[in-house]
Amino acid sequence: MPRETAQETSKETPRHTPQVVITDTKAMDFEEVRRGRVHMIRRKRLPLESGVPGVTMEYSLSVVPDGYFTPRHRHNFDQIRYTLSGIQSTGLGDLAAGECGYFPEGSHYGPQKQEGQCECLVLQFQGASGEHLLSNEEMNATYERLLKSGGKFENGVYKGFKPDGTPKNKDSYEAIWEEHEGRDLVFPEPRYRQPVMMLANNYRFWPDRKRPGVEVKHLGTFSEARTGIGFLRLTPGAAIKAGDQDDAELRFLLEGSFDYDGKTWGEGTYMFLPNGADVTDLRSHQGATFFVITLPMLADLAAIRGKAGARHPVLDRATGHAGH
Repeated sequence: MPRETAQETSKETPRHTPQVVITDTKAMDFEEVRRGRVHMIRRKRLPLESGVPGVTMEYSLSVVPDGYFTPRHRHNFDQIRYTLSGIQSTGLGDLAAGECGYFPEGSHYGPQKQEGQCECLVLQFQGASGEHLLSNEEMNATYERLLKSGGKFENGVYKGFKPDGTPKNKDSYEAIWEEHEGRDLVFPEPRYRQPVMMLANNYRFWPDRKRPGVEVKHLGTFSEARTGIGFLRLTPGAAIKAGDQDDAELRFLLEGSFDYDGKTWGEGTYMFLPNGADVTDLRSHQGATFFVITLPMLADLAAIRGKAGARHPVLDRATGHAGH
């Protein structure tokens, strides 16, 4: 099967229009994630631009090593995990291959005690509260600054010092976030009592009444942001017709192959379809199954930006970070 460059963009899309991005993840290199956890995650960062200044989203294909550990904790952002291989520890029931977890802002989970290696997709993004998610670059720079100040990171905990010289211990992410933002991290009130673990293999594919030969397995829609998680399957010979992309969509090809923009793409291909993109026909001769995340929040934010008097909690938070 022919494979082209690691990343392609739709050539006929005008510059002012968001472009579909296709990436062959097998051609990408791993990077190590250091920041105070026990053992290091390796990951491939998948291209994902929100299109909204100050709104950060990070999507990665990650390998979690045996022995990886984090204490019980929570986030001020939303996270989605899908296990590709192995078994992923969460502290609330492990996620086997083909299973998916939604970890909402404010909800505790852990401790994570990884036994054996696992490979997974991980999306981190601003939740409905709008609290700022630090970008990878912001995280790394602040991490180094804290190390230079005399503190150290051990077992998922930052061990630093208060102004009076007394010890100060904090969760690694909390310490980095507070140092970067210059204020205490106040967690959003949880919308869910705990993260949602989805046994995806027990769901069924339903035919899409509007697209012949296309089937959808919808796992759930979450929070005010209406974040969607599920699968998209094309039967052999089926196609998804060209058109304007309504909501941003992340697709990762699990099985099969497809043709797009004159090229054939195989398993491990990632597609980012931004809201407003001009999408061409996608066809599959042998059939194709994608893991899919939809992000209606991005189209909502794009529609409201610049409107006099219009307000949105995520934009209100993002405004203060747009120039960072």
